[in-house]
Amino acid sequence: MSSSSRSALHATVEPSQGRAVLLLNGQPTAPVIYALTDCPGGRFSWEEVPQRNLRLFADHGCRLFQADLWLEWLLGPDDSLDLTLARRQVRGILDACPDAAVMLRVHLNPPPAWCAAHPDECVHYADGPAEPEERWGLERWIGRDNDAPVRASFSSTLWQAWAQRQLARFCEAFGATPEGGAVFALQVAYGVYGEWHQFGFFAHDPDVSPAATAGFQRWTQRQYGTEAALAAAWNQPGITWGAIRPPDSPARERAALAILRDPATQRDVIDYFLFQHEELADAVLGMARTVKRSWPRPVLTATFFGYFYCAFGREAAGGHLSLDRLLASPDLDCVCATPAYTPTALPLGGSGNSRGLVDAVRRASKLWLDEMDRATSVAPCPWDKAFASSLADDVAVLRRNLLQPITRGGGLWGFDFGPIAGTPAFARLGNIGWWDHPVLQREWQAIRTLAQSRLAAPYERASDVLLLHDPWSFAHLASARHDPTRLVFGVMPVSTVDPVSRLLTDGVVESLYQSGLIHTEGLLSELPNLDAAPFRLVVIATCTVLDTAQRRAIRERVARQGRHVVFLGYAAWSDGQRIGADRAAELTDFPTRLVHQDNAVQTIALDDARETLALGRGFDLPAIEAPDAQVVGRWADGTPSAAWRKESEATWWTFALPPNHPSTWRALGRRAGCLVVNDADETTLLGNGLVVVHTVAGGARHLRLPGGGTVAATLPPRSTTVFDSRTGEVLLAAE
Repeated sequence: MSSSSRSALHATVEPSQGRAVLLLNGQPTAPVIYALTDCPGGRFSWEEVPQRNLRLFADHGCRLFQADLWLEWLLGPDDSLDLTLARRQVRGILDACPDAAVMLRVHLNPPPAWCAAHPDECVHYADGPAEPEERWGLERWIGRDNDAPVRASFSSTLWQAWAQRQLARFCEAFGATPEGGAVFALQVAYGVYGEWHQFGFFAHDPDVSPAATAGFQRWTQRQYGTEAALAAAWNQPGITWGAIRPPDSPARERAALAILRDPATQRDVIDYFLFQHEELADAVLGMARTVKRSWPRPVLTATFFGYFYCAFGREAAGGHLSLDRLLASPDLDCVCATPAYTPTALPLGGSGNSRGLVDAVRRASKLWLDEMDRATSVAPCPWDKAFASSLADDVAVLRRNLLQPITRGGGLWGFDFGPIAGTPAFARLGNIGWWDHPVLQREWQAIRTLAQSRLAAPYERASDVLLLHDPWSFAHLASARHDPTRLVFGVMPVSTVDPVSRLLTDGVVESLYQSGLIHTEGLLSELPNLDAAPFRLVVIATCTVLDTAQRRAIRERVARQGRHVVFLGYAAWSDGQRIGADRAAELTDFPTRLVHQDNAVQTIALDDARETLALGRGFDLPAIEAPDAQVVGRWADGTPSAAWRKESEATWWTFALPPNHPSTWRALGRRAGCLVVNDADETTLLGNGLVVVHTVAGGARHLRLPGGGTVAATLPPRSTTVFDSRTGEVLLAAE
């Protein structure tokens, strides 16, 4: 069917039976997408290698595709709009698959000439000047985003007006073309790699530009109303609106107590990050709203956002603390993220989890989309020349990664860096896609078919563990820049100021995935309306700041009906006004003090579980002083670091450093009466009618199903096996 004769797509996301469902012209469609890379050599749909991969996926049943566009590509020096390249980009996809539905990632970067003409509207860095770049050759356009580039500031109202005007022009004009009729979604993209991170945030401190300064001044005026109220809150007598400035780097890196900022003396720094992230969310939503109003038909709006895990210790500097703000908006349909790149999540045997808080997105009736960008044995890895795999390992990892979002009621795309990774066998092959192999194509097809088959049934996920996080707490935690001379692309940097949060985020979630427990992630902001009934174990993780209402909700709604409630790290150490161990003790009744541990090694012994967790450095850490509590963890000097106490309505736990081993969480879950699906320390997923077991060792397993049945199976080593969660039938097994 030609694009001129087919009807234009109407796309919506609708809540249905416990999840958000993608509807294309009213038909439920599994959101499993093949995406071209944004790199030269693989980004243009009409070229030889992209055409082959588009056709290959189309031949194996794929109908959803994604490609990149830069607004800059479409603009002439006189600001004229030329749709030729945009039409050609979509036309190339339609040539490969005439009934394709296309998602366009639209990059909102203004041209360099715009930045040169508006220097005060561009990002300034607190730790040094921006680094002008000279464009030359076929360079990846976003490749320098995380240096200290010259880029328009998120805070620039002039850039926002420019981007919204150009985006509206594009939507109105392109939506009326035959190629526009094949578009089902527009993903608005800006920031580092188009993923709405502050530019340069790894090694630099954005943004102290005049645009950001003016925005911060406007925000504080709305927040405090009078200069007297501001002076009292900031403990800066005589301060005026005009004297407000973004904090410098030393102020951002300074903690008052362990990793915590003191709201009594550092409110100006905390406020700056609150402003920055509220404004970031508003900028994203402004672009999404522009798409909704300008496209001539119903179309999906999508964006990278909600990154929480694998944030490189720079959550406040460049992450997304304002997820709740986006989820409340009707202008956004899809939230997207890349996978976690930690060395314990990404490889074979890892958890394969997303960087986002997926369950909160689903509860908000938004569609979650993961990116699959893990290399295969078919073609090299561009950023890791030592990468090695086998075809069997490729299948195991692909199956694990693709089923992560599908078991959570979402979808995904494969982002194909293969064509730019280099020729794997020069004498025989040219450039090749990562999944250009019959075995891998059959796997993509099988998983797409499985995902589609699940859409008719209600979405269910028998989870009895709630993992509660608060991204906003990171505005209250100090974080340091990484050393740019030690950064290697593809290698996880480690925070030098905050060694605890990576254990609270990545360490906790990855060990939960491998514990056999089935957890649900929740935002602290959801607490007033979140139904606690399904949960036997509630984990208060990164919730450093708990206000009076939240503390009351935990006491009166959560710590009831025999639940086990676990506090990790510095949870509840602030009420938003003061910080200290006494803030937490008022809620948990565990008297605690802060002690410098030169040998910061915590040993936990809980039932049959044993775990030792070392910071590798001295640090100020909680020590428990509760003679009536049962001690299960100690520091190297014997001081209690973890304990529990049973009350009439609930059992309370506190851990100075969070458990980071699956066996500890499994023991906690058993104490709480939770379902343990798998007794082995290996990634186990459940949801959407599926049980997924990803194993390196393999062997005999007895899996417990939510309905009460069991499955006896012998799993091959280095494999991922998929079962029906109701019947135990094997749906996908190792070949």
